[in-house]
Amino acid sequence: MPDRGAAHRPNSLGVDLGAITHNVGLVRGAIDPGTLLFAAVKADGYGFGLPEVAKAMLNGGADAFALADPADAIRIRAAGIAVPVLLYGGVLPEPAVARLLADHDLTCTIGDLEAARAWSQLGAGTMAFLKVDVGLERLGVAAEQAAAFVEAACALPGIRVGGIYTHLHGGAAPGYHDWQLDRFDLVLDELDRLGIDLPVRLAESSVTVGGARRPRLNAIDPGHLLYGFVPVGRASAPARLRPAFVALRTRILQVKQVARPGFADAAPMALHEGMRVAVIPLGRADGLRSLTCGEVLVRGRRVPIVGRPSLEHTRIDVSAVPGCRAGDEVVVIGRQDGEEIAFADVAALHGLDGPGLTLEVRQSVPRVYAC
Repeated sequence: MPDRGAAHRPNSLGVDLGAITHNVGLVRGAIDPGTLLFAAVKADGYGFGLPEVAKAMLNGGADAFALADPADAIRIRAAGIAVPVLLYGGVLPEPAVARLLADHDLTCTIGDLEAARAWSQLGAGTMAFLKVDVGLERLGVAAEQAAAFVEAACALPGIRVGGIYTHLHGGAAPGYHDWQLDRFDLVLDELDRLGIDLPVRLAESSVTVGGARRPRLNAIDPGHLLYGFVPVGRASAPARLRPAFVALRTRILQVKQVARPGFADAAPMALHEGMRVAVIPLGRADGLRSLTCGEVLVRGRRVPIVGRPSLEHTRIDVSAVPGCRAGDEVVVIGRQDGEEIAFADVAALHGLDGPGLTLEVRQSVPRVYAC
């Protein structure tokens, strides 16, 4: 087998697994003892990579995982991880899917009575959580119809209802999160009156950490707090969160003096006297358009990107860094020799939140892990 580094261009996304473990531990310490901690690892662990992220979360005290793509769940199982895995929507009630869920001990989401009946008719004994919509206006039954839905679903043969959950909608409007949680509490109250006791009562949102206690809940998914990202609209977060995103790095392939004897106006970038251009092996196919502020760091100095990035290569103007050469490190996001291109600044420039920026780093860029 070829060396993993040698099999790729010299690009890397640095990931601090120790930060993820640390953040899970912080959240674990901020919630009530006995509360189940579901860790979201959807979208390949928010772009940081599975199963490495899942193992780091287990080390911090995660009890279960939540994600959308069964392929990610299968990767977790293949790594020998046996804790519960909840699929947050993304599958349909079909025989092949039911077999996959059974083979890998996965729990699906059921969001309406029609789907519940379809799963029931398969007769596979599928484990499921029922979804209540309290404001996101996405998957799930509206809170006001939820108790009747749960009662009907629990009476169906062929499915095993193991829990109920909701996903809070973000936003900074005063009282909005509490309004959503109040709607969910009323559903749980009604289930009590009906004598329906579901083992897991889960809310998915970072606001379930450090806010007012909700005794009705016995499980939380704190979202991307575990990666060190503070969600938009949240005024505070557990102290001492650490970012999992370390740096996006590449290396110079070639440095050349630009000496163009003609057609200067037709050049692929604006030229200037004494111009030296370096080429890096990172481009549009790697997500660069949404990953840069227009500058990169070379030997601790900011230098501009020039011209239009191609699929896998980009030019940078290194005229102000006369000593640089092929093999030198280039930092697209992160620190180098006392200078920094800040993650938050790049994200804001492109209108992205933390997970959004990380997910722009395509799978062509290897993830490099530190503990």
